[in-house]
Amino acid sequence: MKKKFLWACVTLGLSVLAICALFYNGGFSFEEFLQDIKNASPAWLCAALLCALAFIFFEGWALTLILRTLGFSVKKRSGFLYAAADIYFSSITPSATGGQPASAYFMSKDGFRGSHVASALLMNLTMYTLALVTIGTFSIVFFPHVFVEFNTASKVMILFGILAMAAMAALFILLLKKQSLLLKIGRALVFILNGLRLEKAAQKFNSKLDSAIKNYNDCVAVLAGKKSLLAKTYVLNLLQRSAQILVTVFCFFALGGNYQDGLKIFAIQAYVVLGSNFIPVPGAAGVSEFIMYFGYMMLLNEEAACGLAILSRGISFYACTAISLAVVSAGYFAGGWNKNKEEAKQ
Repeated sequence: MKKKFLWACVTLGLSVLAICALFYNGGFSFEEFLQDIKNASPAWLCAALLCALAFIFFEGWALTLILRTLGFSVKKRSGFLYAAADIYFSSITPSATGGQPASAYFMSKDGFRGSHVASALLMNLTMYTLALVTIGTFSIVFFPHVFVEFNTASKVMILFGILAMAAMAALFILLLKKQSLLLKIGRALVFILNGLRLEKAAQKFNSKLDSAIKNYNDCVAVLAGKKSLLAKTYVLNLLQRSAQILVTVFCFFALGGNYQDGLKIFAIQAYVVLGSNFIPVPGAAGVSEFIMYFGYMMLLNEEAACGLAILSRGISFYACTAISLAVVSAGYFAGGWNKNKEEAKQ
């Protein structure tokens, strides 16, 4: 809990600094920004908020489909909880390291075995990464001039982000196809535990390792044999990432942006998402705002670019994080939302 609180404070501090920097560089006051919000189109703002909800919903739907393929009757609301846990803890921990364990925690509370949890999360994470690589490839192929217009620092971050995503996708696919790699990782952990003189923990972990890997292999084999599932989860993750990017497009329209520039704004935001993987800080705070600011200035003046950056980031990240926190809190105190615990234990 102390670590979670610490990273939440770090995220909040970085966010405040980033927003203050944007206001300072943009040269306008908070009062002017509030006036821009009042003058914004309510319909487009609602569309942006719906996209923030869709960002959670599509991940939850993908997890639900995967778990159903493994033979469990999982409701979409349970998948929504698993996704919310992933998104919330990803936003407050470096490199999103807390998201998967948090999602796994709620799955475990609902009675799913470790092999089911690991295979489901890894499968979805692979499709999530592939979807991001797809969007990045789309932007590079159809909007190379947008990349060229970024400043040097932003270009470095974007290129590094693309390489990082490609490497992660390759790693995840390797873990799905070469389960023996997981066994080697498990043996390495046993060796480390023994080196730390935690013999009992090492022995307990080692005794369950072989059976856990076998169960994991069985789950992956079932999932890999369902081509329609792979296609559906890929499309859902593509929709999830697109929904997050569309938040910025709709905020741009809400503030009076030209509809003809919608695709260019989409491409700019896609590059922002890729570049946010450059530095492993919680929620990519500061990095996203930096690339946003210089990206939006391709179409807008400093004041308008600053306003769009703050509004879109406020909805796509902060509002989404707040919604996820509310869902996680409700799920935690309710003891999880999946009512098929006994089935999951079978």
